[in-house]
Amino acid sequence: MDKEVDLIPNVNDRIVCVKVGKVIRENLYEMARKYWVMKLERASKATHVLAIVNGVVETVYIPLKWYHSKDKGKEHRIEFEGKEDPTSEYIGKSVQGFYGHSANPVLYINM
Repeated sequence: MDKEVDLIPNVNDRIVCVKVGKVIRENLYEMARKYWVMKLERASKATHVLAIVNGVVETVYIPLKWYHSKDKGKEHRIEFEGKEDPTSEYIGKSVQGFYGHSANPVLYINM
């Protein structure tokens, strides 16, 4: 088995990593895009959203719009609409070194 390669972010990329779990349970886009506890102003600066599964970048999205959720009981959380970047150099890279032992599902890089 190949050793995981650590993520090396491009200095110009503003990245939000979101841990979506250890197993993909539903549509990965839906798992990654909604119900995050983040400041809307900060998240809106992101150029990339990395969906993290088991410490590794599973997929990358380019966020086009961030907003507060309109779902009942989730109004204090934010979500985004975006497009997948299936050719991103970040896919398959490990983010363990950035998270360490943090339980927080959200991580900012270069922000």
